[in-house]
Amino acid sequence: MDIENIIKVWEKIDLKHQNMIKKALTIKIYKANDIIYQSGFECLGLTIIKKGTLRAYMNSYNGKEITLYKLSDNDICLFSNSCSIKDLTLNINIMTITDTEVYIIPTNIYNILMGESNEFANYINNILTNRFKEAMWTFEQTIFYNLESRIATYLLEQNKNVINITHEKIANELGSSREVISRILKKMETNNIIKLDRNNITILNKNKLQDLIQ
Repeated sequence: MDIENIIKVWEKIDLKHQNMIKKALTIKIYKANDIIYQSGFECLGLTIIKKGTLRAYMNSYNGKEITLYKLSDNDICLFSNSCSIKDLTLNINIMTITDTEVYIIPTNIYNILMGESNEFANYINNILTNRFKEAMWTFEQTIFYNLESRIATYLLEQNKNVINITHEKIANELGSSREVISRILKKMETNNIIKLDRNNITILNKNKLQDLIQ
C-alpha cells in the first residue's frame, strides 16, 4: 500500500494507529472536473492524492472563482475535511483537474488520530500552516498586484512556450472575468509578447512578459 510512503511520518506513528489508518482507508476515483467537496456539505474526510491533480478554490458573492492552490500526486488535502478543524469556517470547494485517484481517511478516524497521535497531529498541523501560507500568498497577489502582472506571472509559471488553456480557465484561476482576461491578453498580443490562437497561448517574448511583473 502506497500510504506508508505518502505519510512522511509513517514510521513515527505507533503500530496501533498505523493499523487504524489501514483498516479505515478507502479509495475513490474521480473524473476530471468532478467537484469532490463543496463548502457547507458533509466532510469527505482527509484526502490523500494517490495520483492526479486537485484544485481548491473559493467563490465570490458574484459567482467568480479564485484558485487558492493546487495539489498533485502524494499531496494531502486538508480542506476536504475542514469540518474537523476547530473554529474554522471557510467557503472552500475542491475539484479535480485531471482524472484522480485518492485515499480517504474518514473524519471519525482522523479525529481519533489527531487526539491520540502527537506525530500525526504535528504532521497535519504543519501541512495546514503551509496551505494557509499558499492561500495568503494568493490573496496578497489579488489585493496588491494588478491583473496584468498576475496574468504574466501565471503564464510564466506554466513553464511552456505554448500553453493549451482557455481565457475562461485563466479567469477562474485568477478570480476575474473572461472578458477582462481576454482584453489584457489581446493587449499583450498587440505588443508582440504573446500570440493568441483558439485555446492556445504562445509566449513570444519571455523577457517582456517578465517586465510586466511588478
